[in-house]
Amino acid sequence: MTRGGGLSIFWQTLLLLLASVAVVFVVTVGLFLASPPPRPDFNSLSDIAEALSGRKLPRERIWDMVNPHDKGVRKERRRDRDRGDADERERERRLSIVERPAAPLSEGAMISSEAFSERLAARIGVPTADVRLYFEPDQRSNMPFHSRHERRVIVRRGEPIFFDTVVAGLRTDAGWRVVRTPPRAWIAPWQQRILMLFGVSVLVMIPFAWIFARALARPIRRIADAADRLGANPQAPQITEEGPAELRVTVHALNRMQQRLSAYLTERTNMIGAIAHDLRTPLARIAFRIEGAPDEMREKVQADIEQMRAMIAATISFVRDTGSISVVEPIALDQLLRDLAGDEQEVGRPVTLGAVDPVEVSGDPMALRRLFQNLIDNGVTYGGGVEIGVAHIDGEAEIRVADRGPGLPASALEAMFRPFERGEPSRNRSTGGIGLGLSIARGIAQEHGGSLVLVNRPGGGLEAICRLPIRS
Repeated sequence: MTRGGGLSIFWQTLLLLLASVAVVFVVTVGLFLASPPPRPDFNSLSDIAEALSGRKLPRERIWDMVNPHDKGVRKERRRDRDRGDADERERERRLSIVERPAAPLSEGAMISSEAFSERLAARIGVPTADVRLYFEPDQRSNMPFHSRHERRVIVRRGEPIFFDTVVAGLRTDAGWRVVRTPPRAWIAPWQQRILMLFGVSVLVMIPFAWIFARALARPIRRIADAADRLGANPQAPQITEEGPAELRVTVHALNRMQQRLSAYLTERTNMIGAIAHDLRTPLARIAFRIEGAPDEMREKVQADIEQMRAMIAATISFVRDTGSISVVEPIALDQLLRDLAGDEQEVGRPVTLGAVDPVEVSGDPMALRRLFQNLIDNGVTYGGGVEIGVAHIDGEAEIRVADRGPGLPASALEAMFRPFERGEPSRNRSTGGIGLGLSIARGIAQEHGGSLVLVNRPGGGLEAICRLPIRS
């Protein structure tokens, strides 16, 4: 059966990638527009003066650009003695304060400015000789004919602004009070916001990726389940041809293979039936011709003829009854085994029930009944009696049919599932069947998606363990 074609896996994956990029872009842009821009952290000259003096100071608001190498400072154009906003903003790098016996020194590429030192001393109200100020300039000059190495300091509202490391000191009676800008955090707040943007974008994409993965995996899972059913039962319904182009081609190939397997099994069954039908005539002739033979010879030949007829009938039954399931319906497995044990006990056979959990499977009730009947017959015939138990283990029904017979060598356990293989080496019908019971039982178990194995029991005896999937 074929349904409308869909996009190939290649195009589906490509469209998902493009959609992912588009969604991440839209979410990131939206969060960028909604979030405040990163505010660079800095320390003004008043911040340093307050940290050194330990008290609040009035703020001067003057707009200017000052070159720290100039000994003169441009005339201040505007003055406003008011509290600035520098002391009100939440800082990322607050100045650290320590007491030292010696004056601070320049570190690395730090420089000093006489003008800034004088202004710092004036803000605190101490002589210039009692203060030290070292800093890293921030801004490079962009003016023509200026040295690229010339660096400036921004002055905002009359306050020099230091964006990089600053070290300042104030002479006190106990030594020097030193303030310093602490090292920058490994991940700044603005970088944390960027990571948050990408994290939110990923979270937004997860549901779409999950839906796409489910949509892509669903037809693949159906193909896997159908292929598993096909391996157990070539007569199972064919797979619906749907989904991406590559999967539809795969499904079509599996359906054709199933048709060929089904035709092969039908041809094999018909061939064996024809052979069995044709063998009846020569067997009847042999039986007629030995009527005049001596009694001793006639009885032996008749026994061989009956054995051949039984083997032919069993082979036909084996081919006919394995490889297909006539019906599939819910089956209460615990009840089926109780009925089987009850029927056996009514006729006086040594069959008992152990622990039986309530489980339900899907399958052909007649086929499953035959499976467990064969296991019971083998256990009673070769082990003198059986005990049946059912347990629910990891989503499967585990059925154990155990006896207390002599058991089998470990090397012979798997061989018992080969057609015409018997644990009792003679071919006497009175000591058992012709060796197809376990083959038929395993075939039925596999047709239902299960398994069947034999194991020796501790202390003696043999145990047949059948596992069938629980009905979901």
